[in-house]
Amino acid sequence: MLQIVLLAGKYVFLIILYLFIYRVIRSITRELRAAVPAAGKQQGFTPAAASPVGGRPQVPSVTSTPVGAGVWTLVVQKSPSLSVGEAYSFPVGAHALAGRSPDMDIYLEDTFVSSKHALFEATTAGLQVEDLRSTNGTQVNGADISDARVLGTGDRVEVGDTVFQVEVR
Repeated sequence: MLQIVLLAGKYVFLIILYLFIYRVIRSITRELRAAVPAAGKQQGFTPAAASPVGGRPQVPSVTSTPVGAGVWTLVVQKSPSLSVGEAYSFPVGAHALAGRSPDMDIYLEDTFVSSKHALFEATTAGLQVEDLRSTNGTQVNGADISDARVLGTGDRVEVGDTVFQVEVR
């Protein structure tokens, strides 16, 4: 009788192990599939200012950022990795990927952010944000989004623990 219980226990353990491996692989393939379409959209993003140190754009505070009229701007309100007041400008047609991967346009060093978390795109209709099937999601004004959403002036976008506010300059 004990041998039957041990054998059943082995099978249950193997089933749980295979389910775990399946979930890990499924999660990885989701992120890879989300990255492929977004990779073709990366063009034309210009941060308000760039620094040669580390290859990552460093953006000065909003008060010293000269941005042209009619340019959509994301201003950092709260972040564990970015300075409050940093600004990212988006002229019409510009795109930027936000995520935890160091090669992102907006690099967010945050455990709640996926490697490729969100896509920001400036269109003639306005600044648009799209969640790239991230683990923890993207929120606009406190509500989760499931597809692309056009943002308006004053909207708050949450990516992990980072909060951006949308402005037009």
